Amino acid sequence: MIILTLNICNVSSLEDDWKLVVDSVVAVAEKHFTQNRTVVISFHHYKFLGKIDITSVSNINEVEIINNLIERVHDLNYWPVVVSQPTDVMKKRNPLTWDTTNNDLHNSYLLVTIYYAENVEQTLEDVREQIEKLENYYAWNPRAKFIILLLTQRSDVKQVIKNILGELRHKEIMNVNVMVLLSNDTGESTMHVYTWFPYKLPSGLCGKLSDIVILDSWPISQRIGDANLFPNKLPNDLGGCLLRVTTFEFPPFVICDSKLGKYKNTSIVDGFEISMIWCLAKAVNATLMLKIPPGDERGGVCLENGTWTGLRADIVYEEADIAMASLLNKLEDHLLFDDSREYFSDRFTWFVARAKPYPRWLGMVRVFAPSTWLVGFLLLIFGGILMRFMASFKIVQKDEGSPKYWNIVICITSVWAVFLGDGIPSMPRNDSFRVFFSAIVFYSYAINTIFQTFFTSYVVDPGLLYQISNLDDLVSYDLVYTAYFPVLDKIFTKEFLKKLRPRKICEPFTCLDWIATEDNYATFNGRALLEYIRDELMSKEGRHEIFAFPEDSFQLNSVMLLPKGSHLLDRINQMLTHIVEAGLPTQWLKMILDKRGIEAGVLAFKDWSDEYVTLTTNHMQGAFYFLFIGFALAITTFVYELFKNLKEKSAKMKLNNGKKVNK
Repeated sequence: MIILTLNICNVSSLEDDWKLVVDSVVAVAEKHFTQNRTVVISFHHYKFLGKIDITSVSNINEVEIINNLIERVHDLNYWPVVVSQPTDVMKKRNPLTWDTTNNDLHNSYLLVTIYYAENVEQTLEDVREQIEKLENYYAWNPRAKFIILLLTQRSDVKQVIKNILGELRHKEIMNVNVMVLLSNDTGESTMHVYTWFPYKLPSGLCGKLSDIVILDSWPISQRIGDANLFPNKLPNDLGGCLLRVTTFEFPPFVICDSKLGKYKNTSIVDGFEISMIWCLAKAVNATLMLKIPPGDERGGVCLENGTWTGLRADIVYEEADIAMASLLNKLEDHLLFDDSREYFSDRFTWFVARAKPYPRWLGMVRVFAPSTWLVGFLLLIFGGILMRFMASFKIVQKDEGSPKYWNIVICITSVWAVFLGDGIPSMPRNDSFRVFFSAIVFYSYAINTIFQTFFTSYVVDPGLLYQISNLDDLVSYDLVYTAYFPVLDKIFTKEFLKKLRPRKICEPFTCLDWIATEDNYATFNGRALLEYIRDELMSKEGRHEIFAFPEDSFQLNSVMLLPKGSHLLDRINQMLTHIVEAGLPTQWLKMILDKRGIEAGVLAFKDWSDEYVTLTTNHMQGAFYFLFIGFALAITTFVYELFKNLKEKSAKMKLNNGKKVNK
């Protein structure tokens, strides 16, 4: 910003001086304003125009100066030009309204105002009104270059300039210069350029205005000096100034130790974002101060009465310079605050309870599908029937020891014995009979090899029942949907949300704890949080594993929030770019998760002695179940045959006794 102060000291040369002053303003704009970028020309309220003549001799007044300045800027044809002026009633635009008609952002501003010697406060009010009007433009840019043309007849203007700079400082407008037209002892008119540096004494300290300093000067006839009137006022080294950061506990991004006190600033002990902000503060040589806002409000919201809560309140009320806690990049924050560049992307998806494992007794049966088992048994029966059919031919019977041996029962039981890998009482001797029987042996060997391989695997790891793993399954099952309310309501469509019934509101940690405890809960969250909290949940008694959908719903990016127009934004973004390109966020997060795993006893050095699994009777449930079924069938058959035999003997004895009586 340049504030141009026109000080009329020599009345007789006023007409020439104001033309030269306008020439200087235009020359500064031509040198420092970016071409093809919008320039806004603003002047004071219409009710003050023409009220104050800057000379009583000439007919020249501020109206003519403004008109001449606008005309000169237009004639250059270097920039798109917008002319602005405060009105009696200025309706403030809704800051949450997003203008999508164009993506223009003002690059430079040229303001004209008057120094009211009798009422200095009126000068400041004039500046406030113009800034208020400019803030109503969607393209408002407090980090642009400004020129303020201050019309005055006085020479003691340093204090009013300092007041104006202080007023602009409250709006985060830092790029400020002051051009003053003064007369030296010889009567020569000279342009003096004043400015202030937020982090350089004696002008400023840690962003606070202390005094104004001279930047450059030149004779008015020279039009412009050689110095750069818009130097970078934010040094790489902040000289140990305080950097206030507001945050809240949100592992693994911000980790607090509850033993040090809940909601205490000193309880912050670790976290991926804590490592990042310490690195950033060290790079800019700033003294870091971490604070946690009081109360249970985390990110904070704007209440109906206009007050803010949570960490966003610290930004709004200038109690913090940066807000962070894995804050997701969203439009509302982008419109109300300045958001940093994205430094981390978290993948969001649905989490449900891990499916229960298959019962051990199904280990044998589930090796093959039911259709495969059916076909296999039918082939065995069919093979036994074919063997009996072949054994009925004389060409086969002549080679067999006993032609009546290969009856239907012997054929089927022989095929079954081969299938089970057991021997048979008598081997076939006919060549064609042997070839067919060999085919059955090869088939049985192949089936047994596959069965034993898969059966052993299922004994060690029985696998899981059907797992809910996509949105179609999610909405079709009877589940309770939980989430921290902003996540679901602001991301999914209303039509989809209607399918998510019933719903419960909970904090992310509570949601995941419910998932690990109950089988019929589902929640939506980021994967990073689950990776951090999984080990802690699994270590508790009565918890089961949490399953994350393989497909991510989307990725959401984390940003830091700063006050609107913050002069720190560009420097913060520069350092974040270096940090992200170096891969440090990923490394910091991995170190935290690995440390968490070691503390939970999940990660350890690999022990090759534990490669094998000791099989117990629990693993062999299926085999024992079939053994008991076989015992039961054998005993039942034996008892049946025993009673049948006793019945036959009894009937035979009665028959013999009856014959004896008849004789």
